[in-house]
This record gives sequence, structure tokens and C-alpha cells, in this order.
Amino acid sequence: MNTTTAPQSPHQPAPGQGTPAHARVPASHYDIFVGVFVALLILSGVTAAKLFYGPTVPVLSDVFYGGGPLIFDGGAFLFPFVYIIGDILAEVYGWRRARRAILLGFAMLVLAALTYTVVSWTTPVEGFEAWDQALSPMLRITVAGFVAFLVGSLLNASIVVRLKERMKERHVAFRLILSTVVGQFFDTLVFCTIAFAGTITLLDLANYTITGFLYKTAVEILIVPVTLAVILVLKRIEPTYRPADAVSPSTTAATA
Repeated sequence: MNTTTAPQSPHQPAPGQGTPAHARVPASHYDIFVGVFVALLILSGVTAAKLFYGPTVPVLSDVFYGGGPLIFDGGAFLFPFVYIIGDILAEVYGWRRARRAILLGFAMLVLAALTYTVVSWTTPVEGFEAWDQALSPMLRITVAGFVAFLVGSLLNASIVVRLKERMKERHVAFRLILSTVVGQFFDTLVFCTIAFAGTITLLDLANYTITGFLYKTAVEILIVPVTLAVILVLKRIEPTYRPADAVSPSTTAATA
């Protein structure tokens, strides 16, 4: 019987001196997308406190806004990407994982609202009074944001997942666009109503709501080719992804 042992590598720990044990992290890109998803959501909520005038668009401005400029909030720059990442999470990782990311984002928005409230109660040092004025509308904005986000994002993810059960791997662009239209409509309507009703004129509120919905939906539709490319790459490199055509209905229901 050969009792010869292989020589020990200099990079291996000596017997009895192993490296500390750590929990294993699955080989997946899910955590990266969740981190970006939550960060974009928080940033959008903060910047949404500022309304600003956009360009005057012929016909659109004349029909809806009496010839005046369009109205946007600061969240217009980043918030469309929240829904884009939400589409990716739902399409690649399924309903349970998408819902987990959405609820995590919701919890962070609640934490943000509580933080703004506590900070607004503190006595500012001379010269920092402007921070109270900036933070004072944030609680209402944040409440509007997380209610609208919860409604719109759950609708968005649900539509993507339910249509995928029917269409399998076909017509991905169609379900992304349809889920965007429905999710953004309810998200924008709920947010604008809670955040600004009674603080701006009814005409400005209608202007802001319609503009926000059209703008965010248009941005997401224009970026659909990029979204599709990211989804295609993830489906290829995620080690546990199985094409929907290869999954039985019972398995899909159990894992969605």
C-alpha cells in the first residue's frame, strides 16, 4: 500500500491551520443588479423633490399645456433605469427574486423617509438652515415614491413573469414594453397625485403627470434593444438559468 502523500503547496495552509470558514455566495450576478436597483431608486427619490421646466414641444405643448413648457422632476434622469433593471430581474431571475428586490427597495425608501424626518427635527448650525427647507418636502415625496414604486414595480414584474409563462422565450421585447406602459402609468399617476396634489395648480399637475409618463415610457422603450442584449448575455452566463421552453409548467409554477 502506497502511503506517499503529495507535496504540500506553499499556498495551502498547514494542517490544523485552515483558513476561516465563510458562507458561500452563489455564482450569480443577481446581487449586482439588486444593488444598482436600490441605489438608483434612492437617488431618484431624492432628486424628485425638484420640479423643473423642460422644452416646449410643438403640438404636444399646444394640445396639453397651453403652449407652455413641459414639466419634469429630477427623478426623470435615473428613474427609468429602475424599471429597466426591474424588467431584467423579472425576466432572468423570476417573480420571487424580482419581488425580493422590490421589497428591499421599498424598505430602503421607508428608511430614507424616517431619516429625513429625524434630520429635520434637529437644530441646524448657523448657515445650514437651507437643509431643513430642502428636506421638509422629502417625507411627502418619499411616501409618494414608495407607494407608487410598490404598485408600479409589482405590476411591472408580474406582467413580465405571467407573459413569460405563456410565451416562453419568445416575444421578450413585447412583454418588456407592455409591462413598462402599465407599470409606469400607475407609478406616475400614484406618485404625482400623492406628492404634489394641492401644492401646484391642477393644470401643472396634469402637465407633470402626462409628461412624466410619456417621457419615462419613451426612454424605456428606446433602451429596449440594450435591455434585450443584457438579458441575452445574462441568460447565457448565469449557471443556473434554464430556458423557459425547457421548463415544465409545474416547475415554472414552483420556482416563479
